[in-house]
Amino acid sequence: MSLLEFECQHLYPDGFSLDLRLNLEAHFAALFGPSGSGKSSILSMIAGLTSPKEGRICVAGQTLLDTAAGRCLPPEARNVGVVFQDSLLFPHLTVESNLRYGERWRKHKRRALDFARVIDVLEIAALLDRYPEGLSGGEQQRVGLGRALLSGPELLLMDEPLASLDAPLKARVLAYLERVVSEWGIPTLFVTHAQAEVRRAADWVVLIENGRLLADGIPEEVLTRPEPLGWTDSAGPVNLLRVEEIEEQAGLAIARVGGHRIQLPAGPLSHRSPLFIQFSPAAVVLSRNDVKDLSSRNHLTGQVRQLIQISGDVFVAVDVGQILWAVVTPEAASDLELAIGLEVTCLLKVHSLSLID
Repeated sequence: MSLLEFECQHLYPDGFSLDLRLNLEAHFAALFGPSGSGKSSILSMIAGLTSPKEGRICVAGQTLLDTAAGRCLPPEARNVGVVFQDSLLFPHLTVESNLRYGERWRKHKRRALDFARVIDVLEIAALLDRYPEGLSGGEQQRVGLGRALLSGPELLLMDEPLASLDAPLKARVLAYLERVVSEWGIPTLFVTHAQAEVRRAADWVVLIENGRLLADGIPEEVLTRPEPLGWTDSAGPVNLLRVEEIEEQAGLAIARVGGHRIQLPAGPLSHRSPLFIQFSPAAVVLSRNDVKDLSSRNHLTGQVRQLIQISGDVFVAVDVGQILWAVVTPEAASDLELAIGLEVTCLLKVHSLSLID
């Protein structure tokens, strides 16, 4: 049985048309694509906030919509939790009352999450007596997530909940979301147009453009297709290497990634999980040999998996146990004779790296 079966067609008054078929079994899937591609429209249809002209939607075996059979469950009967970009908390209610409102909508047959455990996982105990206007953006999103969880959903829908947050807050809220998925195993469909969020959190990605499905699969495959969506906005791919282990050796922070030891900038070590090393493809220097006696402390050897030329740059995907991206000029790519399968060494300066959780 699929987690989500979605097959809908709809023509909007402004001329935009959505014609899409999805069959998802992934536990944490991302809808990815540029603004205006139809991602939020899909979530709106699943939640029952928009009724397509034709279609069928099933979640965990329950038919929410079948226009041919005349079936269309109202939003409150669909057993899905929704977290919007604007958390839409009730301003006249305290945080605790907002959370309890979520509990009110849980049907007896739905999964019941322990209130105290939700508060603990999201670390919002200190906020319970406060009102939404006194909360930061990250705090509001955590409360909105808690309210959605306490409704006992079979599917959690998140519509770009990180878009209005700065980079540090995005990382923190993503960490809370990952805790939620780990703790309760609630399937999640996450809308974003940010590569970093997809690479960090999703185990499956659905690529959308102009209301149509372009591709779906694991992030490393879908996001490395020729001219992947989102590269224009973000000037190329994002490097996020998942840390397998971190330790301190002789006063230095050392991370292990794909069998490699990577020295990190000095600073307090975080022992949260998961941890990621973030850096720009422009911070990577490629060599045909493992060059010694250089100031770059990190030398990662791997094989070239893909070459993509866009706007005068060549992006190079190197498999070092995880996929690492570098960017070089066409002249450099020619001089190095870069080709699929070639073994290269990636040189990384310590101060070009950031450790995020």
